[in-house]
Amino acid sequence: MNVIKKYPSLVFGLTLTLVFLLLVIFRVAFLDILSLKLYDTGLKLKPTPAADGNIVIVDIDDDSIDKLGRWPWPRTRIAECLNKIQQGMPSVIGLNIIYSEPEENAGLKEIERLETLFKTDFIENQPPGMPDTGAASDASPANSSSGLLEAAGLLEENFMDALQDAKKRLDRDSILATAINDADRLVLPIFFKDTLMPAAGRQPIDPALRAQTLGRVTQPPGSRCHQADQATLPIPIFRNAADGMGHINCAPDYDGTYRRERLIYNYRDVFIPSYALVLAARHLGIANGDITAELSKSLHLGRVDIPMTEYSEMMISFRDPDEAFKHYSFFDVINDKIPSRVFTGKIVLISLSAKGLATPLSTPVTPSMSFGAFTGNVLSSILSREFIHELPYSRLAELLAILILGAMITFLFPRTKAVFAGSTFVMIVFVMIGGALFFLAAKGLWIDVVYPLLLVIFGYIGIVTINYFVAETGKEKVEGESAETNRMLGISFQSQGMLDMAFDKFRKVPMDDEMKDLLYNLGLDYERKRQLNKAASVYGYIEQYDAKFKDVTSRKQKLLQASDTMVFGDGFLGGGSAGDGLVGTDSDTRPTLGRYEVQKQLGKGAMGIVYLGQDPRINRTTAIKTVRFSDDFEEDEAVEMKKKFFREAESAGTLSHPNIVTIYDAGEEQDMAYIAMEYLDGVSMEKHAKPKTLLPMRRIIGYMADIAEALDYAHNQGIVHRDIKPANIMLVSSGKIKITDFGIARITASSQTKTGIVKGTPYYMSPEQISGKKVDGRSDIFSLGVMMYQLLTGDVPFKGSSPAALMHNILNEPHPDPRTINPKIPRAMVAIINKAMEKDVANRYQTAGKMAAHLKTLGAKFDAAMQKKRNSQ
Repeated sequence: MNVIKKYPSLVFGLTLTLVFLLLVIFRVAFLDILSLKLYDTGLKLKPTPAADGNIVIVDIDDDSIDKLGRWPWPRTRIAECLNKIQQGMPSVIGLNIIYSEPEENAGLKEIERLETLFKTDFIENQPPGMPDTGAASDASPANSSSGLLEAAGLLEENFMDALQDAKKRLDRDSILATAINDADRLVLPIFFKDTLMPAAGRQPIDPALRAQTLGRVTQPPGSRCHQADQATLPIPIFRNAADGMGHINCAPDYDGTYRRERLIYNYRDVFIPSYALVLAARHLGIANGDITAELSKSLHLGRVDIPMTEYSEMMISFRDPDEAFKHYSFFDVINDKIPSRVFTGKIVLISLSAKGLATPLSTPVTPSMSFGAFTGNVLSSILSREFIHELPYSRLAELLAILILGAMITFLFPRTKAVFAGSTFVMIVFVMIGGALFFLAAKGLWIDVVYPLLLVIFGYIGIVTINYFVAETGKEKVEGESAETNRMLGISFQSQGMLDMAFDKFRKVPMDDEMKDLLYNLGLDYERKRQLNKAASVYGYIEQYDAKFKDVTSRKQKLLQASDTMVFGDGFLGGGSAGDGLVGTDSDTRPTLGRYEVQKQLGKGAMGIVYLGQDPRINRTTAIKTVRFSDDFEEDEAVEMKKKFFREAESAGTLSHPNIVTIYDAGEEQDMAYIAMEYLDGVSMEKHAKPKTLLPMRRIIGYMADIAEALDYAHNQGIVHRDIKPANIMLVSSGKIKITDFGIARITASSQTKTGIVKGTPYYMSPEQISGKKVDGRSDIFSLGVMMYQLLTGDVPFKGSSPAALMHNILNEPHPDPRTINPKIPRAMVAIINKAMEKDVANRYQTAGKMAAHLKTLGAKFDAAMQKKRNSQ
């Protein structure tokens, strides 16, 4: 302790230097991410190279999927594209699709079955005793039998030829294999599963894969390379037809960004090159056996020497994929919209880029790059020799820099004047950052300076802070405030509602009876603002000096217990923990929202809690729905969302319909927005959406007609609900049906988009909602159809093992016939449901009013049938 007090700067400098030496050795992910961000900045400063005319990318894009149909396509379509490209005589073709299983073809299987059946039943089982075709004259009976045999033989030959021809046309794998073989140089991808230990009882390496191994690969001590024990390969007919294969494994850095190409994989003690490396080798006319490498150092591709990192990876010099390479749509290529000459002598990459088929990669130049463009960047870096080198022995260089800079912090900065130390600090920071960016952008040399840089920053700040406190020891602060000044300032701040600043000033005043009273009143003010944790802190501060003063001890305990179960504690108005409700505390202050007194909690909605409130001005009972934007949005975004919330509430407040809940008021309190609306005494239709609690069919028809009419009214006002479901439909005790949550659904959708989490399973969402398209009233009609289906059957029409599977079914699969669940449903009602749930909005009901009219007509027919039945009894 004496050493620390006597030599604080020395102890601090040595300790900090030791800490950073350990950090360099063991590494910290957060600091490495900072290094990567600095690396990205330098990469973006590199001069933009000219477009690479050697690389052409054929994208299986969204336009191709829309025009040619859902993926996967027949393999003959890929073969057709390969044939079109091959006509242009490209240098090499990369087909980045792994066909690891034979194509299932029901027609081909049926042909093979017929062939087997024919051989068994017609040929092998001919009746015995048939005469020899050459033993009888034309006029004899034997000659007649001979003619039959010849005819049968001719029929057999023709039939078998037809079967063989059909098999050839239906065998799409063979057609694609022929196209692969016809291409002079075509490279296929393979995928490795990373492993640490080899699997027991593994199979021998496939000969086609063994043929792809590199030539001489040396492994210096300490060198490293990614390893795998399992591989996903194309089917044998494809890999035997291809000119080469390479792996497509890649992985992001700590921050999720892809910056490196794994040039080599150690697969069961043989070395397999990457997909891009094989393409580059074929383009340069180099066989795999002529490629040599020294792991963790460099790879030699003919005259091209590629520097590698410690994991035998290549650092990619990225280009903008839209400007660097020519992109053509797969659809345009197979429809002859692209002349074949554009492929002459080029590296042609066929790759998936359509949404949902391929995951885009985040790279330093763009957050969303297709794998084809990523491969193009690797090829471009190799062919143009635009490599990025790491500083040799970079880890040792970092340790040396830490030692030198640590010595400066420990011995130089404490003994120099502030101006010189500050100037030296600024110069070191500038040289380190500027030098790292310059060498990377201009020379392609990456020098990691983040650890030494942070040592300098923390060291300088620490030394300056120590010098300040040492210089200030024993001195009175010139700007120190007197107790009376602090007392008066605290009272002034409290009167202005600035309670935190008042508490800060009061704590600087010596405690006496007057101060206890002032602080007690401050605690009551915190309670009125429902900042319970802060009120408890004030009472606890008083308790430290006088635990028997008034009721501070019991009051503090009650507030701490209440804050654990309330939304409006410290968390609501700017403090610590948040709970679940406004009410339920033993505090003698009644909570309020705006002018509404909160009576009790009714339940929880999608974005907040619903309370029973009382408007004291007109003695009206209301339901108050609260929304907290601070949970899902940053401060600036929360302000914008509040504005949007009030616009939606104002728009919904203009609705006046007997089947839509009336909105009375909207307001804001701290970070909480609320809507006061009509209080409904009843239950949601969710209660009647289960098989055992279904309502009579006639009532459901009437309720659905009322809801459709209410939606038609809202749609005509330009308002779409967006969240029609049983939970948002209230069946009032009077028997009337009402729609709730107008004005909330759009805000809920915005919150879900922001957080990336769908709150609840989207059973009732329309296809256009799931697709992220702009929606109109027809989306509500689809949701109403889903709800009607559930109220009639007790089950939802679309299900899935996960939200993604459910969304896929809503988008692509037809809904089941409700009559399979409830046979009593009339066909006319099924027709209405089917019309409402058309996936194509153009085929759906165009207005909710039209749907309401059909429901009313159906209801009238129900009534007439029931009346006729009663009259006949």
